[in-house]
Amino acid sequence: MGRLTTFSKVLIALFLGASAAAGVYTRRDRVKEWLAAAVGERAPVAGALPPPLPGLGRKPVTVALSQWPGHLALVVGAGGLTVQPGSAAAAEGLDVRIVFIEDAPSKNKALVEGKVDAVWETVDELPIALSTFKAGQLDARAFMQIDWSRGGDACIATREIKTAEDVLGHRSAVLMFSPDHTVLEFMLANSRLTPEQVDKVRHDTSFSMDDFTYARILFGQGKIDVACLWEPDVTLALASRPGAHRLFSTADATDLVADTLVARREFLDLYPELATKLARVWFAGVKQAEADRPAAARLISRVCSRFRDEMGYENTLRSFEWVKWTDLSDNVRLFGLDGQPPGFDRVYNQADGIWVQYPQAEIKERFVPRKVRDDRVVRRIWEAEGRKVEPRAERYQTAVAASGAPLFTKPVSINFHSNRSDLSTEGVAAVNRQVLPQLEIARGMYIRVEGNTDSVGDETFNQTLSEKRAQAVVEYLAGHGVDRARIVARGNGSSRPLASNRSVDGRARNRRTDVVFISAPLGS
Repeated sequence: MGRLTTFSKVLIALFLGASAAAGVYTRRDRVKEWLAAAVGERAPVAGALPPPLPGLGRKPVTVALSQWPGHLALVVGAGGLTVQPGSAAAAEGLDVRIVFIEDAPSKNKALVEGKVDAVWETVDELPIALSTFKAGQLDARAFMQIDWSRGGDACIATREIKTAEDVLGHRSAVLMFSPDHTVLEFMLANSRLTPEQVDKVRHDTSFSMDDFTYARILFGQGKIDVACLWEPDVTLALASRPGAHRLFSTADATDLVADTLVARREFLDLYPELATKLARVWFAGVKQAEADRPAAARLISRVCSRFRDEMGYENTLRSFEWVKWTDLSDNVRLFGLDGQPPGFDRVYNQADGIWVQYPQAEIKERFVPRKVRDDRVVRRIWEAEGRKVEPRAERYQTAVAASGAPLFTKPVSINFHSNRSDLSTEGVAAVNRQVLPQLEIARGMYIRVEGNTDSVGDETFNQTLSEKRAQAVVEYLAGHGVDRARIVARGNGSSRPLASNRSVDGRARNRRTDVVFISAPLGS
């Protein structure tokens, strides 16, 4: 992929020219050249659309998507970029029109100006995008989820970097405010690195505001050791350096990067039936695509320009593995209709806590996630279908949690009363704040809770106490929704100090609980 076509050069020039406005990331080029396929000369954004089918409703619904595989079940539901005979949209009587707007400033501007009725937004983008919407006097609401990234976003590394802690002292690169920036920050935040060490990693990270190829090119040139990027550039970058490997990805943090559809609140208030039909067409498109992926790939590689011109049928079919198209049950969980804490809030708060540390994000106002999500459409469909929630299909092997090597380790100060192993009120608060949300996000990983003590007192007593305290945390987590098969307890006694036991501060550091995150074996 060393040589760019004319179209690629034009695109890059346009994006560089808009860099001042690119305060948030874009998924515009997730389907950039697969294994050096030539780029066509046609523009990726949909051009003039053909007229709708006769007999559809008067108001067309225009939806702005990205040419990212996770968005394209709606194309399947419509039968194309406009409604085709025999499609789910035709059956609903919905005149849906799909346009592709890839860069974040342009798609957000289109919603502000009323040129589209709904637009794609990742939840981790929203803390930044909401300032743009408020400036445009737009009350934007996320009303349905369309996908989870499941391995399409990753941090890759050279062979000597085996854990998150190993990133310290090496150079990294990432597109700023992209989902891959989120992946990098999640990994660092849950590691043993101190705040000062995390700042050092950030200092040693090269950021681009607009060049999606930036990290891949630097990695291939040997100028950095860690690159955080998205597919297909993940695969291309891995091939550029012998021994390179995936360090951490959304196959581990399965509930970290979520795409939603966002609309004006006025649209959801005035046209509830249209919004509901749109959601039903999405769910129907997901069922149809999952039932026959080859047919879905043929359709997408025929009507979506970037898949047609750059990837072709085989790589389009393969791209479906990067994402999980969401069904009604996924939406019920994201919006918290099942009585559990909304997944939306976890993902939003995770991103908000990251971006507020970056002056470049220009976050002038904070927003409460419950004011951003609107569950009326999902609730309406869920109640009409009997309020069912399909169980998650996750399967874990406990032996992995017991013996697996840590990818990163999060030390947590969990208070216990002296010589006791039951969680105190402060301990429960620490688990709820520092452990439980992260485990819900990193659902693809195994967890080992390790209790540690200082060296004061009888070693046998310390060993037993550390085991009981670790088990108490495991029992709490299992009682609050964490699959018991993915978590185990281990007591280390005083055998793994982080500091000298000769000082008060050192002993305090050694009395800790380590939450060890372990990647699932390949192919599991």
